[in-house]
Amino acid sequence: MITIDLNGQQQPLPPDSTVSDLLAAIGSDGKSVAVVVNEQIIRPENRPSHLLQAGDRVELLIFAGGG
Repeated sequence: MITIDLNGQQQPLPPDSTVSDLLAAIGSDGKSVAVVVNEQIIRPENRPSHLLQAGDRVELLIFAGGG
């Protein structure tokens, strides 16, 4: 297992997990979130290939409408 920092909380993941794997593990379809890994935005088309490493800082930003 590796451990990443997900929105300020420790999150264990299997080795070789991608951003898409992380989103699936937390039950997100990924459609309404922005993903930032170590201050770099990961575009939706790159999520399946972006491997997460132990100690990565991941922020999930949820889009919310309002008015």
